[in-house]
Amino acid sequence: MEHHDPLDHLGRMLMASYVLISKTLGWLPIPIGLPPIDGEWDGTIADDAIDAARISLRYLPLDETTQSLLVRLLLEWLTGRALWEAAAAQEAPPTAWQYEAIAYTLTRITSLHQVVEPRLRSDQD
Repeated sequence: MEHHDPLDHLGRMLMASYVLISKTLGWLPIPIGLPPIDGEWDGTIADDAIDAARISLRYLPLDETTQSLLVRLLLEWLTGRALWEAAAAQEAPPTAWQYEAIAYTLTRITSLHQVVEPRLRSDQD
């Protein structure tokens, strides 16, 4: 039977949410690009890009609610990545609460995206 590492799975889910966020930022009135996931990509590059996007949102022509949702979406990703990085770096296996905290962060990312997507794409219906 094949063993599946839950932390590896959560890491792949964080990468997938990064791709989703990248797509979402492309829908902005002035699109914000994130570095693609390729051979040069790593978590530090992603952290820096997501944080720069978070700061850039302040200067875009967005209503306050949409801007707030997007900032929280990016902060959730940064939080999830930080939790994942801490769990991956420790010598002992991650605890149940660490797995649950990362998974819950991914749930919040999905929920925020579901709320913000129609706000950004309402003119494309």
